[in-house]
Amino acid sequence: MDDTYYNRGLISFSGAPQWLMGIASFLAALISLYSLLIWVRIILTWIRLPGQSSENPLTHYLSKIVDPYLNWFKGISAFRRSHIDLTPLIALAVLSVVQSILRLFGSYGKITVGMVFALILSTLWSFLLSPILWFVMALLGVRLYFCYKRGPNTIAYIKMIDSLVGGVLNWVQRLFYKGKTINDRQLVLTSLIFFAIVYVSSSALIRVLVSVFAKLSF
Repeated sequence: MDDTYYNRGLISFSGAPQWLMGIASFLAALISLYSLLIWVRIILTWIRLPGQSSENPLTHYLSKIVDPYLNWFKGISAFRRSHIDLTPLIALAVLSVVQSILRLFGSYGKITVGMVFALILSTLWSFLLSPILWFVMALLGVRLYFCYKRGPNTIAYIKMIDSLVGGVLNWVQRLFYKGKTINDRQLVLTSLIFFAIVYVSSSALIRVLVSVFAKLSF
């Protein structure tokens, strides 16, 4: 008889063999290493050494290892805007969930569906929602600075930032000031405060939901 059983939704392996748990831990370690290579690949794309006229050799070899996986997520257009590509965050989030599941099984030989949901929710917050909200708030903060600090290149900077958060500003205006005329500073300040509140409340909600899911017996 198969040792696998389902008890109140608990996905477990009665007396899970140590070798199976060892394989899970080993795969979790490999995924951790692969995730690190992805981060190195991302960072190297931002860095160009003085006098460097061609692609960094390390970047070239890393691209052969990690790009085939990253390319699976390139089609998610919602996370690609202008010169910004956030799809690697999705790729890393998927790896993080799988790694956490393998690590849990490798340590305890069992895992609940509730734990899986808790891991997915926590990972989505850590790798996607939280970074995106911080990014938007940082851009809005810089945008607000340029509303007060005028200079010869201010208009160019504002246009560049608006190309990234213009949709956000328009959405906030429709949400709070529909049919009203407001100045630029008020709109940016309102948007910044709104997203700060969204971040704090979302963070608290995620913590509660993760705790609830982790305690479920199924």
